[in-house]
Amino acid sequence: MRILINEFCGHAFQIELSRELASRGHTVLHVYFADNHSTPKGDVEDGEGGSGNLTIEGLHVPMAFSKHSLRTRRKADVAYGQAVAARVAEFKPDTVISANMPLDAQRILQAASHRHGARFIFWLQDVYSSAIRFVLQRKLGPLAGVAASYYEWMERGLLRKSDGVVCISPGFRKIATDWGVKPERCFVIENWAPLDEVVPTPKNNPWAREHGVDKRFCFMYSGTLGMKHRPELLLALANHLAAKGDARLVVIAAGAGADWLATQAASVPGDTLTLLPFQPYKRLSQVMGSADALIALLDSEAGAFAVPSKILSYLCAGRALLVAAPRENHVVEVIERAYAGLTVSPDSVDDFVMAAEKLMNNEALRARFAVDARAYAERSFDIVRTADRFLAVAASCPTYDEPTLEASESFS
Repeated sequence: MRILINEFCGHAFQIELSRELASRGHTVLHVYFADNHSTPKGDVEDGEGGSGNLTIEGLHVPMAFSKHSLRTRRKADVAYGQAVAARVAEFKPDTVISANMPLDAQRILQAASHRHGARFIFWLQDVYSSAIRFVLQRKLGPLAGVAASYYEWMERGLLRKSDGVVCISPGFRKIATDWGVKPERCFVIENWAPLDEVVPTPKNNPWAREHGVDKRFCFMYSGTLGMKHRPELLLALANHLAAKGDARLVVIAAGAGADWLATQAASVPGDTLTLLPFQPYKRLSQVMGSADALIALLDSEAGAFAVPSKILSYLCAGRALLVAAPRENHVVEVIERAYAGLTVSPDSVDDFVMAAEKLMNNEALRARFAVDARAYAERSFDIVRTADRFLAVAASCPTYDEPTLEASESFS
């Protein structure tokens, strides 16, 4: 097949899927939004990855992009959708798989895919309309309702018009089917992380020595940090560690939450809190290996529409996890299934700090979590099986002439 994978953020695991599909003889064009600097990128530079069937392209738009500006964001989203639609017309794919795509852009891409005879698979990474409601309610208050309802209507329609929908959790599949997506076109394939690209690394490594954390206990947060990620928990932990004087907190992030944390950093005494931009992807194993415990956060109100994918790289890194997320979020189930760390409510600063203390004071527990985290990743993140699943989803689309899946089959 000719397959176009559009992944707005440029994340590593979607690129791994493109490489695997290309290695099987499919012709793959992988595109992402090169002007979006608020999310970490995978290895987007190696355009072939061992196969001449793969092209990786970062697409640009002719205007400034600010993820947090209501005025300019939509214009940039539309421009990106038009840029991907143009590549559909040029590349002429049989199948388009689209993930993390803003809804205004997704609508343009879906229409272009169908116009050019390509089956369209909506890879549901976030329930975008719920995320929009969450953000707008904080910015506009009561005025948010009309805009949020419009985007929910749009998202429902886009999901129903898709030839296939891949959901990253059973909860997302229920939302999609409740919105009218036919069950036989709606599948669950959980996210993963590239096992060979993020590996366990000794704490005393070059990156750790460069940043002075090789001989001190280190908590680390790495990834996008929006306000839905509760950055105030990181500030509370930093102040607690500063009072004790025995550990560091390193935050490697971008986003509205990272910007807010930067304004508060001066209030934390000493060198306890270190804020850094995203680090080169090829050093990610050293970066995460520098930590004694890795942190993930998610607001209670965001639990229904977002699943933090950063924890999957954390699992590959083989470190204990500290996760503050609502109980109903899929990430809590994954951590408990893996026995990889401690989970607490994001609504209790005291519980978060106490859990951090427990990890600091129990080396044996951290070691057990670390081993089990990597073991879970090795059991679960098989790119060969995952690629098989995506091809099976494509086969289930009515325009693709191969044996279809059973209607009840789901992947997790």
